Amino acid sequence: MNYCESCFEEHTYTIKNEIHSFKFRGENIEIERRVAYCNKCNSLIDVEELENETMAKVAQTYSEKYGMTSLEIKNVRKQFNLGIRPFAKLLRIGSASVSRYESGSLPQATHLDIYKRLQHHPHAILEFFNTNKDLLTDRELQMVEASLQAWSVSEQSFQTDEQIVESIYKTNELTELTGYNEFSLDKFINMVLYFTSNGVLKTKLMKLMWYSDFLFFKRQTVSITGATYVKYPYGPVPKDHDIALAHLQHMNIIEIDELTNDEGWTMMKIKASEPFDSTIFLEEELKTMSEIEVFFREYGSRKISEYAHNERGWIETEVKQPISYIHAEELREF
Repeated sequence: MNYCESCFEEHTYTIKNEIHSFKFRGENIEIERRVAYCNKCNSLIDVEELENETMAKVAQTYSEKYGMTSLEIKNVRKQFNLGIRPFAKLLRIGSASVSRYESGSLPQATHLDIYKRLQHHPHAILEFFNTNKDLLTDRELQMVEASLQAWSVSEQSFQTDEQIVESIYKTNELTELTGYNEFSLDKFINMVLYFTSNGVLKTKLMKLMWYSDFLFFKRQTVSITGATYVKYPYGPVPKDHDIALAHLQHMNIIEIDELTNDEGWTMMKIKASEPFDSTIFLEEELKTMSEIEVFFREYGSRKISEYAHNERGWIETEVKQPISYIHAEELREF
């Protein structure tokens, strides 16, 4: 049985196979998926296992068909704030080819390798600049130097992914905004890995982490990760969560995929790329995380968001403001 949002109660359901087309990273991907229909009203029912299965199939089909989307290719250039012509000269690729790639044409294999390198290691643009800057006009050289100045950082001032994530959460350490704990990057990462081992939608992941930290604080007067959480319209989320997740992705700790559901909403699926390390957690911390996972196992992103919206900590906090762990005292037990 599962919850039917049309009947507002749980019912048994029937699983059917359907051919469906998804908009995935700007491309149309057609797959055969399994979907659940309520046996009472015949409406679609959210079954997370089937949703995860579908998203995994979409991602696999996409990865087999495309190397990078046109949007990803365009963003490689845009991150350097460079025009098409000077960017093409630095890479020794024709400007017409760059335009075609950004419009949806698939790059040549050698060009795709360059784009992927710059996507994952953007500082490599400095190597291309030093090698090919003589191809630029004086005006282009001046503009490119200005655009790449931010990337020309010394080794001493360069921040690693780990340092950037830590800098997000260390500002409020040992206060009520972090659960009176120091931020632990290892526990933060492994909490993400714990809840994403089989893939989970980003919205649900954010709530699972919040409930884990706040429930543990309610019982032990200290959080698990030391992370700060902020009120967003769709529920509590770790502070600067998109930045943190982007750097975890860059560290190859997680994979992030996008797809559009039947209602036209873009969904982000997050899946662990590394094994979960339980040894860094206390027994009670693991028990709390397990309680949260079991309690919300059958909840979809919408249902867990609605559940979180009834917590006093979310109700009494202004939008985009940090949620005090003091509110954990009023958290519902599981």
